[in-house]
Amino acid sequence: MTITSTPSRTGTPLVGGGGAAMAAVEALTRGLSAELAPQGLRVVGLRPQGMPETDRIKESFESYATASGMTWEQFEELLASRTHTRRLSSLEEMADMAVFLASDKASGMTGTTVNLSMGSLDD
Repeated sequence: MTITSTPSRTGTPLVGGGGAAMAAVEALTRGLSAELAPQGLRVVGLRPQGMPETDRIKESFESYATASGMTWEQFEELLASRTHTRRLSSLEEMADMAVFLASDKASGMTGTTVNLSMGSLDD
């Protein structure tokens, strides 16, 4: 199971080569699936919309907010406004999807990355 984020699919300022690296991880997910499926192994990915409740994401988002001339709260509101749900992903939602994808109930899924962007990206 791999984890990327929305810059893997869209141009995003202030992430440097991060978007390209995440796109490469999604390509790796597809390639590994093609190689490993004959042995009965599935490879899937998760692409959440950033979860500010995690220290790493909050630290990154605070840097982006400062660079954009906004407070943390303004920046978080801006990001949430770009989603269909008007909120960002939660760590619990990502964990729930990871459990599902790892289960036999998702046995038909391999070589794909699940879009957990709250509708900010259309897949």
